[in-house]
Amino acid sequence: MKILVVSHNVFSKTSNVGKTLSAYFRGVDSKDMAQFYIHSEIPTDDICENYYRITDKEAIKSVFTRRSGRVFGKDDIKLDAADTRTDTGNTAKLYQKARSKRPFIYFARNTWWSLGKWNTKRLRAWLDEFDPDIVFFASGDYAFMYKIAEKIARMRKIPLVVSCMDDYYFYNKNEKRFGGKLMHRRFMKRVKKTMSYATCFYPICEKMGRDYSELFGKPYHTLCTPSTFSEPLRYEKDNSISYIGNLGYKRFLQLVQLGRALKTVDAEGKPEFIDVYSGETREERLALLTEENGIRFHGSIPADRVLEVIGRSMAVIHTESFDARTRKMVAYSVSTKIADSLASGTPLIAYGPAEVASIDYLIENKAALCITEDDDPAAALREFIENRELREKTVESALALARKNHDPEKNRRMLLDTMAEAAREFGRGQGIK
Repeated sequence: MKILVVSHNVFSKTSNVGKTLSAYFRGVDSKDMAQFYIHSEIPTDDICENYYRITDKEAIKSVFTRRSGRVFGKDDIKLDAADTRTDTGNTAKLYQKARSKRPFIYFARNTWWSLGKWNTKRLRAWLDEFDPDIVFFASGDYAFMYKIAEKIARMRKIPLVVSCMDDYYFYNKNEKRFGGKLMHRRFMKRVKKTMSYATCFYPICEKMGRDYSELFGKPYHTLCTPSTFSEPLRYEKDNSISYIGNLGYKRFLQLVQLGRALKTVDAEGKPEFIDVYSGETREERLALLTEENGIRFHGSIPADRVLEVIGRSMAVIHTESFDARTRKMVAYSVSTKIADSLASGTPLIAYGPAEVASIDYLIENKAALCITEDDDPAAALREFIENRELREKTVESALALARKNHDPEKNRRMLLDTMAEAAREFGRGQGIK
């Protein structure tokens, strides 16, 4: 069975979505994998050796040139790269502004992709050569990507399955902005059209699955994020507390609150700072991530260093904002790094509102020290640092949960079995390798 993954992000060992996609398909023969993606990134994972990329910049130019797209092969994969992104200078600044995702940004980006020429002779030749049996679409919040995924599947007369990692459907973050309701209605019209063609979808948690199934009338298979390793990490522990990942959704403010609380803790073996590893570059955020606020910022690190940091740390942090608006945005989210944290053998500290899916998941399974808005973070951190038995019990529960829901082989088998069934319904696919 040949699988075409359509996504914003490239397979990688560093970015959250890229890591998740890699974990879903690791173990599949690379010759049976291909990816169409659009971000200004280079391949950094040899799980796949056949890529087709069209960037936003190329999409804009193609409005006039009617040409776009580039093929990446095995020789283009940069396994030792610390970051997948290639945009710099003004292009990078423009991308950062676009991340605000105001109604105009959605309108502009959807429009230039609609006017541009993405469905080129070069792309069709690439698809003919690979000849996919199924399209796996990693969904997002831009309508044009749904159109692309659906168009490719219909064009090839093959099934489409959709992965849902975040809630873009019930929550409209631009509801109160001019044009926000109109853009969301247009977005949902496209989503429902694409979902009507899809065979099934893969939510990241049961709550999302139940609610989306009711919304779209489609069957689902819950696909928890798999861990990227199967055994606890074997490193000698130090006394650091670490955070690794992006700082969006106001997570940087949560870390500042924890850092300030940590500074007030008087406990033997207490770390002086929370060590933060992130590719964050926005100056207004970095201005708060200081030692005065109990934070030591390190920038981004390569994948092998990520595992070492997790393995050596006394604890790692997952956090979600207490901000009311942000809670709605991440209501169904289960962070991609939770799976690795649970499987690592390092205790997890979760700081955020109990009703958010990721925090609720950890509370329900007693798999982390969970600090909610009703708790005193300084007192909770003090007990965690001083109580070794508490840390060990937390790790025990976390490892049990990782084996149950985040085992890579178990999740991969379920995903491939259900995709193979969808492909057979279209008369495609010759089994799974």
